[in-house]
Amino acid sequence: MKNKTHGTVAIVGAPNAGKSTLTNALLGQKLSIVSPKVQTTRNSIKAIIIEKNAQLIIIDTPGIFIPRDDKILERIIVKSAWQGLRDADHVCFVIDATLGLNRENLRIIEDLKKENSKLTIIINKIDLVKKVKILEIMAGLVEMGFEDIFPISAETGESVEKIKNFLCEKCVNLGWIYDEEQITDAPMRFIVSEITREKLFLKLNQELPYSLTVKTDSYEVLDNKELKIHQTIFVTKESQKGIILGKNASMIKQIGQEARTDIAEIAGTKVHLFLFVKVKENWMNDSENYEMMDVNKIPKNK
Repeated sequence: MKNKTHGTVAIVGAPNAGKSTLTNALLGQKLSIVSPKVQTTRNSIKAIIIEKNAQLIIIDTPGIFIPRDDKILERIIVKSAWQGLRDADHVCFVIDATLGLNRENLRIIEDLKKENSKLTIIINKIDLVKKVKILEIMAGLVEMGFEDIFPISAETGESVEKIKNFLCEKCVNLGWIYDEEQITDAPMRFIVSEITREKLFLKLNQELPYSLTVKTDSYEVLDNKELKIHQTIFVTKESQKGIILGKNASMIKQIGQEARTDIAEIAGTKVHLFLFVKVKENWMNDSENYEMMDVNKIPKNK
């Protein structure tokens, strides 16, 4: 019988390249939150995949960009992305096929080469461009010396199985480090906060500024195994609070219902979710506030 092996793979790339969609597609279920807003992912999160004897640990990282000096949140997001790839055995760089080898992607590739000379390139969103453009991108990458190049669509699932099999072959470390049933090492407090934040972004994509976060104040497993969760949505202005609440609290009710549905699906039980909105000015530039959104500082649940 073949030995059990494991390997860690970091999925990196520019914002909105489709890294979280790819992570979910590889896992076969929803874990990482997805929205059209850039910098939706703020923490590196691990997805644990079992394929035959291989345990593939995917690190879904935030998008890599140049942070502004005066924005603490941006600096922390980028730091999390680079730390995620440094913790990995192997690195996959995801390129948005609609953008191709633009200046931003070329800059990131050069930076990645300094960190890791052996990269796998994933050209994502091939369903959105003509084949000739994909061939042009691939030719450019081959000219740069890359060998492992995979054109895929994380959204439609095209060639996702192919990249999964390839990455499982990279799992050469002996043994498994997580239980077979485990799909992530992130605490449920973090997962449920992320789900609510996703619903906020999706429902209020054009109106809501990027400057919000969600904190899970309490996460209680009741005697009947149902969950009782209290969360606070932090915004920076009173006007933003009104947008989230909506007329007669209609918007926050919709957000709560959609978040509750997703949380119940992941947890496998009924969920009682209570949402509150609080104004906390300038939280984005106060480093002490990041404990409430740092996956590594959120307490684990039993």
